[in-house]
Amino acid sequence: MNRLSLFVCAGLLLAPLPLRAQERLQFSANGEALFREAVARFDSGRFREAAVGFDRCITEYPSGHRITAAWVMKGKALARLGENLDAARTLRTFMARFPGSAYLPDAELTLGEIFVRVERPAEGMEMLLAAYRALGAASPPRLVQSVVAAMDSTVDTKLPRGGLEKLLAGAGTAQERAYLWLKIAEREAMAGNSAGASVALDSLDARYGAGPLAGRAAQVRARVAVRGAVRLGVLVPLMKNAEPSGAREVGTEVAEGIAYALERYAEDPSHRVAVTLETRDTERDPRTAAAEARALADDPSVVAVLGPVFSPEATAAAAVASARHLPLVTPTANADGIAAAGPGVFQTNPDYAARGRAMARYAVMQRGYRTLAVLAPADTYAKYLADAFAREALRLGARIIATQWYQRGTSDLKPQLEAIRRAGMLEGADAKLSFAGKVKPSTLMRYVQLGVPLKRIDSLMNRSAVVSARALLGPRARALLDSVDIPVVYDESRVDSLEYPVESIDAIYAPISGADEIGIVSSQVVYFHFQAQLLGSGEWNSFAELNANRRYADGVIFESDTYIDTTGGGYGAFADAFAARYRKRPTKNTLFGYDTAALVLGLIGGGAGTRETLAAALAGVQGYRGYHSRISMGPDRVNGALTVLKYAGDEIVRVADVDGSGGEGMHEGAPGR
Repeated sequence: MNRLSLFVCAGLLLAPLPLRAQERLQFSANGEALFREAVARFDSGRFREAAVGFDRCITEYPSGHRITAAWVMKGKALARLGENLDAARTLRTFMARFPGSAYLPDAELTLGEIFVRVERPAEGMEMLLAAYRALGAASPPRLVQSVVAAMDSTVDTKLPRGGLEKLLAGAGTAQERAYLWLKIAEREAMAGNSAGASVALDSLDARYGAGPLAGRAAQVRARVAVRGAVRLGVLVPLMKNAEPSGAREVGTEVAEGIAYALERYAEDPSHRVAVTLETRDTERDPRTAAAEARALADDPSVVAVLGPVFSPEATAAAAVASARHLPLVTPTANADGIAAAGPGVFQTNPDYAARGRAMARYAVMQRGYRTLAVLAPADTYAKYLADAFAREALRLGARIIATQWYQRGTSDLKPQLEAIRRAGMLEGADAKLSFAGKVKPSTLMRYVQLGVPLKRIDSLMNRSAVVSARALLGPRARALLDSVDIPVVYDESRVDSLEYPVESIDAIYAPISGADEIGIVSSQVVYFHFQAQLLGSGEWNSFAELNANRRYADGVIFESDTYIDTTGGGYGAFADAFAARYRKRPTKNTLFGYDTAALVLGLIGGGAGTRETLAAALAGVQGYRGYHSRISMGPDRVNGALTVLKYAGDEIVRVADVDGSGGEGMHEGAPGR
């Protein structure tokens, strides 16, 4: 508080104000003279003498009519001396003894300034808001101005980003909330975030209307109205000069989804932030994608980039965008490591690691499977899924008793499935323990450590017995034997006979690299007589191949990044409207583009109108419901939301939702879509 403000407050305190409480005070001429003398010393800057004078008023005239003013002025004098602790203690005592005093806002103002001075701005702001709340229609205008000025200074210089939102959540009155919305608008406008400022002003106007803050709100509104619309960059392989191709078709479909999302955004009158698209052709070339990302990043009106579509281009563009602090959101690329380029890079399509983790979590946490095996091609991206599945399953406490690899294009999986079968049969077989011949003393001591009585051991050795491990050690025999080094013999008589089923494996995870492997894998798993749940990757989501191999594939469970609920959620109306606009039905790629664009546009419309605020908002996205899937960003900024599907009874049905969000144990990026 400056000297003028202090003089004003001191002058206000010269006018006696009644207590709001029922305490009766008496006029004292001597007390009045002593108080005025102390005020004069305060006004002349002799704060030590003033504090002594106010203290005499308190001690010598405890029932005098100047008692409350003396308490407050003593606190102010001590604060001016820098004796913050004593000043705060004095003001706290006053507030406790005279909670109904009309001087309460003045005391709270001073106490709030003390908190700010000692680097406790959050507590200081809470106290200043309390002063603001305590002001009334009869409060002197200069006191009101001093309180507001102190709050403005604290917010503008001391409170970190997010501090206002926390205060807003706890604000108790409309007066406080109106002020905080105004400060949010002012802060966002100062940061160049016209979208965030406009949203805050809209909230202020809609909830609290015109008031004492109307003039300041109008100034902010005028300031943000000067700024033009923000722009979104779009990087897709349009390849207009090339021959028709699958890549070109994918790029066109994604671009149409993005454009349609913008059309629907612009039609909503509640969206006050205008957005335009700046679409660039990557030509499915990483170098071109990087160059176009660089050009977009150099344009300050571009707040984010949607794309690229394919992983190699996305990887190249992400490095450029991250270096220039431009948020990049790829709607389709699913290779590992793209988002690792920087804190502003996001993948709304789950990567390989997320997909593998998701199926492991479904198997272990939702189905309770504890004994697992893995079968996957070693020379495709399916290996990355298999590795992620195994790491997550082990982390969750399951066991991987066999992992077998094959080469893409292999039609005979006999060696791999025989190895898994052998591991499964031995897993289920009862171990045999031999006491024939010479048994090492160290081995005998291990039996004792496992709880076998010495008499029992002597008896078995005398008979040269071969006994069941379960009979000797109980149902936990395998776990106990795994903990010590004791020679074990297994009955392998059933390992090679397909007459006997493998019942000890709960599930086999078989990520494949293409739908053409569905028949090969499913038929041979059945042939080798596994009574285990077959789990798959998203490539199993081919109704044509599943139906063609339904004798073997019935019951397979797999993840999918897309599940369109045609029975609800408004998808039918959306698809009809899109078809009317583009003369064709939306595809899966259309929905990837639409959902990602709708998410980003919604965040911009909600106030995230700068690169910084948009990146922060994207990092916090959880449970966003798109038409093709949910979007939930994990700590690695990769969407982990997947749907678990099952092929049964000649149809594919949804059985669960699962989250494969990660952040720990990330490995090097792998090539992808």
